[in-house]
Amino acid sequence: MKRKPIAFVVAAIFSLVLAGSTPAEDINAYMGTSPDNNAKIAKFIKDKTGITVNQTFQSFGEIEARAKAEAPNFNADMIIGCGSPLAFMAKKSGWSHPYVSPAWKGVAEVFMDPQGDWYNIANFSFVLVGSKDRLAKAGYSMPTSWKDLLDPKWKGEILMPSPLSSGTANMMRFSFLALYGDDEGWKFLEALDKNIAYYTRSGNAPTDLVGRGEFMLGITSDENVKKRIDDGYPLIWSIPNEGTGYDGTYALIFKGTKKLAACKKIIDVLGTPEFSTLMAEIGYVTPRPAPNALYGKTLPKYIKLDLAKAADDKPKNNDIWKQKLRTDFK
Repeated sequence: MKRKPIAFVVAAIFSLVLAGSTPAEDINAYMGTSPDNNAKIAKFIKDKTGITVNQTFQSFGEIEARAKAEAPNFNADMIIGCGSPLAFMAKKSGWSHPYVSPAWKGVAEVFMDPQGDWYNIANFSFVLVGSKDRLAKAGYSMPTSWKDLLDPKWKGEILMPSPLSSGTANMMRFSFLALYGDDEGWKFLEALDKNIAYYTRSGNAPTDLVGRGEFMLGITSDENVKKRIDDGYPLIWSIPNEGTGYDGTYALIFKGTKKLAACKKIIDVLGTPEFSTLMAEIGYVTPRPAPNALYGKTLPKYIKLDLAKAADDKPKNNDIWKQKLRTDFK
């Protein structure tokens, strides 16, 4: 092949520099928030860093299963959105690449691992949602206690996600076990199972299904409730008197990535006040203080939780679930 003159090559490079052109960067990420929210996060990263995030959307539970199957040779560069069980497991197993980001300086410990193995980009919780129209037609009001959901009048009218596929549902399960204790907590879940129409694969699915009036009640992730109400869904929501649980939405860099510099840039931008503002506008509780779209200035009452214990107990609790409750989900 005929070589181009050196002067031509130098001139071409010089013209690119003058134009301010830089090679396009991209990374592959597993992202576990809703498809809408994944798109918002990816756009924010692109706008702030120029890096394109090629995302694979799956629920938290599915991302966890995928990471376990692929370890230690991952098919992605990083995770932007998984639950605490996988984040803690990744650190223990040496799957995550530690990076202490200066952009996260000053955030509370619950949002950042001291060694930089994971970053909690936002906390989320679960709420009770109701179909305004269906409840009015039946003459029912929203339950004020979680145990009100055990009333036989709700049989076949409640949706919740399955903890075998959903990180949100795992949060629900460990929250109820913490609230009532293991023995009474499992009794509560078994009794609740009798009123569940079916279990969904995703933690956000009950929001849409109840919003469309297909069921009266749903136990669901809080992240999309405000948006669906703004979209015109006849939804109402509440947190029963006992309070709600919470988990983080974790980001981490996979060890072995060939795009470490780009992943570090993304971790940095996820620690900015602007990113916290974006997540708070969606409805998350954020590392940097920002007005919350769903809760306003008054955050919900939280059940006292030990997330490390919850992560350790997940395999055992999955086994118990399979013995006591339905394992199918849609």
